[in-house]
Amino acid sequence: MFVHEFALLIVAVTPFAILFSIHAGLVAAGERDTLLVPVMRDYPALEYQIPATPEMPAPMPTIPQNDLDFRLAA
Repeated sequence: MFVHEFALLIVAVTPFAILFSIHAGLVAAGERDTLLVPVMRDYPALEYQIPATPEMPAPMPTIPQNDLDFRLAA
C-alpha cells in the first residue's frame, strides 16, 4: 500500500517539477517573463492613440426641385 501512495505522489508532482525546472533553467540562462510560472507583476501599460477623425467632404449642392432647368431635364 505504501508503494502505491508514493507512486501517486510522484505522478502528481512530476509535471510541476518539470515546469519549475524549465523555468529555473530559462531564468539561469537570462530569460525573463517566460510566463511558465506566473509572477505577481502588473502588465505593461498600453498607450492608446485616438485616431484623428478624417475630414468629411462637403455635401453636394442640391438643386431645387422646382427649378425650370431641372424639370426640363427630367
